[in-house]
Parts: sequence; structure tokens; C-alpha cells
Amino acid sequence: MPVLIFAAAAIWSWSDIIRETRNRLERTVDMLHEHALRSIETQEAIIEAVNLRIRNLTDADIAESDDLQELLKQVVAETHPSNGVAIISSDNRVVMTSADIPLRIGSSVADRDYVRALRGDHRGTYIGEVEISQVANTALFPISRRASNGRNLIISMFRPSYFEDFYKSVVETPNDIVALVRADGKLLARSPRPDDIEEYRRQIYSPIFDEVMSTGRAFTSGVLPLAPDRRYYASRQVGSHPVLVVYGLDPAVLQRAWMRQLAMSGLACLTAALLLMLLTHLAQQSVRRERAALAAARLEAERRADAETRLRHAQRIDALGQIVGGVAHDFNNVVMAVMAGTRAISKRGDDAQEVRRIVELIDAAAERGGRLTKRMLHFARREDARTDLVDIREALDSVTGLLGHTLGAGLRIALDMPDRLPPAKGDRAEFETVIVNLVVNARDAMPDGGLITISAREEIIAVAGPSHAPGLEPGHFIRVAVSDHGTGMDPDILARVGEAFFTTKPPGKGTGLGLAMARGFAEHCGGALRIDSEVGRGTTVTIWLATYARAKDTEAAPQPDSSA
Repeated sequence: MPVLIFAAAAIWSWSDIIRETRNRLERTVDMLHEHALRSIETQEAIIEAVNLRIRNLTDADIAESDDLQELLKQVVAETHPSNGVAIISSDNRVVMTSADIPLRIGSSVADRDYVRALRGDHRGTYIGEVEISQVANTALFPISRRASNGRNLIISMFRPSYFEDFYKSVVETPNDIVALVRADGKLLARSPRPDDIEEYRRQIYSPIFDEVMSTGRAFTSGVLPLAPDRRYYASRQVGSHPVLVVYGLDPAVLQRAWMRQLAMSGLACLTAALLLMLLTHLAQQSVRRERAALAAARLEAERRADAETRLRHAQRIDALGQIVGGVAHDFNNVVMAVMAGTRAISKRGDDAQEVRRIVELIDAAAERGGRLTKRMLHFARREDARTDLVDIREALDSVTGLLGHTLGAGLRIALDMPDRLPPAKGDRAEFETVIVNLVVNARDAMPDGGLITISAREEIIAVAGPSHAPGLEPGHFIRVAVSDHGTGMDPDILARVGEAFFTTKPPGKGTGLGLAMARGFAEHCGGALRIDSEVGRGTTVTIWLATYARAKDTEAAPQPDSSA
């Protein structure tokens, strides 16, 4: 059973990691898309401002306009992404620039790709390939557009480093890849930054982009399959421009996250397996001892009565073997809590406070499992259960905080109790186990989800009435009730539901020990249990626990057990 649970946890963890990775990649690419789109729109706004200024000017007017020169310098100075603006004349020569960019006044740019495109059939904004500034030995790529006068071209320059510095700040690991590429595969910017500046002139560097570009999948937003370089890629077109932002996630990130989750699940399953083996071994040892005693008793007629007593005790030990199977139900609750906690940690790993809170809940679940093991070992060794005092409010807060991560979607727990409650007689670990079993039963009774209410009240009973459990003695109690709005039970089932090993659940889904254990716990603590149910309206299980005022041993008052 632990091996199957571990295998299921491994498959589920990997699926959960892949799903979260896809969501994270899409969110990251959306952010990169917005950054690139806003940057390009800023450049387009600069171009439009220059376009409005030169629409009635000739090439000679442009070259001699000091006001226009000041305008170009101003817009470049006030716009961080821009690295310079240039105006191209009707004969494809530079007539004015805002700075010392790879375009000199009077030089011809007829051979540039953006000039050929804008003088041809292209309309609107054109994003050119990266150029190398011979003056500053830096890379730049232009965003250009034809002026409304039909003669001039307006060019605004970008530094790839502007995008690369931003990409470096958003990558999860140094091995992740972020790139801004044109539709033809030309690289505009990337992180990590190319070591060789000439690499900007080449086609895109990764084989995944060759495949993507050749199949026409580059401009379909979303997450691509696992690439030949083992990265997960997500891409998105930048607005209507023939430009793509791409993010490639290092697969080692996924593997490390998966191994962390497997380590937690494996530890929990290994612990459960070892404990189950220990309990089985103890049960088998007890059965062997009792059978040997019975065999000796049959040989001695004068000890027949003692032999009969031993036989009954052997039957009790055989029942222990059945109860060992029931331990799986409670251990499954502990494993579910640990698995839910690890998933929550993987999703909220950047929130240290939330991680610490979840780790505390996992620790609480593990200790509760340890206490359950001790209770079973005490039973196997025929030791009396320890009676202590329970802080009901603290115990319910701890249990409901843990159950909130394990019940699943559509189910909620509402806790209704006053700020202060007196301590109740009982063992905290056993009380928490009873509450967990009752909540799990309520969950199973509401397959479509709903609200589970746990209430606790102090109650002084002078005379027990019809609203109390049969046989409840007058006294001072804490009344704890677990209510659901599920399928409910008819009177025939309700009459048998407290019997040991009686269950209405399918095989493998329940042992029939939960309510029987709850009733035994309540009676052992000087209280009682009552079940109210109606078909189609739900079920309420109420437990009365004696407070310390009713505890028989009043000579030494132990402190409330606040350990989790």
C-alpha cells in the first residue's frame, strides 16, 4: 500500500509540476510581451511626434531646422528605451540625427533592409535587423516608418541591452533563455547576452526556433512541447508586429522541484510502511504466544477454564490483526496532509511566512501519526490508555488548519466556538483523530462539495433530556458537533452505524471503525456520543466530553496537552 501511494504521489507530483510550469511560463511570457509591446509603442509615439513636425518641411528645411534638432534630442533624452532618432531624405540619405548612432548625416542607407521594405510594399512600422555601430562598437536595431509626406523615413534606434537587462532580472535560473526575435529568425535581443556581437547578425541560435519558424508555429501563443534542448518553451507574438518573445525554462528546475516533493512523499510512505510492519509483527508474536499457551492448556484438563480464558484473549489478539488494517485509514489522512502541504509549498515557495506555516502543519500531521502509532502499540501490549486534558479550541484550530489543505475543491470547514473553553478530559491525539475521521465521513457524504461545520460549546447538564445522548450523566461537559449537509442515513443504517466494522462505504474506502472509535473515546472520557441524521438533509455527530470538573482524579490536575 505505501508503495502504491508513493507511485501515485510521484505521478501526481510530476503532473502538478508540469501544469504549474506551463502556467508560470505563460504568465512570464505575458509579462515579457507587455514589456516589449509598451517599448515598441513608445518608439512609435516618438516617430509620430517627429512625423507631425516634418510633414510640411522639405529635405532642405529639415536639414537646416535647429528646432527640429532640439526636438529629436529632447524626445531621445526623455525616453529611456530610445537610443537615437534619424530622418531619411527622399533620396535615401540621412538628413538629421539626434545622436551619434550608426547613421551619419549625408550617408546613404539605401542598402538597409528597412529602407528597402518601406520604399517597397510595406506599410506601417518596420522592425529592422540588428546593426553594429562602428563608432561605439555596440548593437542597435531600428524601428522605422514612412512619414506622412510620403518622402521621408523616420528611424528610431533600440539597444538590445535595454531588453537584455530586463530579461536578466526576470529569469528564474541563469540557464533559462529569453529572446526577442523577428519572424525570419533574426535575433534582436537575448539573455544570456551573446559573447560575440556579430552573433546578432546570424539566425537564431537554438534548434527549437528553426523548427518553430519552419512549421509556422512561431505566432501561436502558448507553451511549446519539450524542445530538442530539453527546455520548455513559451512564446507570444508582440501585438501585430512580426516579432516574437520566447522564454525557455531550464529542465533542471522541474527535476529539482519533483525530487523535493518525492523526498517528502517517500519519507511519509516509508514511515507508514515501517509502522505497519511493526504492528503486524507485534500482532503475529502475540498470536503465536497465545496459541502456544492454548496448546499447553488442552493437555491439562484441570486447567480447562484457564485455557478458555486464553482462547478468548487469543480472539482479541486476532481482532488486533483486523484493526491493523484500519490503521491505514488514519495513516492515509496523515499522508494526504503531508502531500497537500508539499504541493502548497511548491506553489507558494516565494512566500516565506506561508511556507513556515505549512511546514508547521506538516509537522503537526507527522506528530499526530506518531501518537496514533503509540496508541496502537499500547493496545498491542495491553497497556491502559493515558488520560490527559485537552485544550479543545487549540486542538480544533490545529486540525481544521490542516484539513483545509486535504479535503479538496468544493469543500469548506466552518469553525464555531467561543474565545475561551475549559479543558476537557481525554487524549489530544485521539481527540484529533476522532475529529479527522468525522470530517472525512462528512466529506464522503457530500460528493458535490459543501460546508462542514465544527462547533464547540461549554454545557452544564442538570438533567439529561431527549436532546442528549442516551445514558449521559449530569455534569459539566464540552459539547463538540460535526455537521454536514450530505446524503444522510435512513433509520435502519443509523441504528447500526456505531457498530465496529460496519460501514456503508465501498470495499477499500472505509473500515467501519471511525464512529466506533469516536463512541469509545467519548465514553472513556466520561461523556457520550449521539448521531442525528436525515436522508437528503445531512448528519450531525455530537460528542460530549467531561471537563476537568468531572474528572475522577482531581488530586493532581495535569496541564492541557497543547502539543500538536
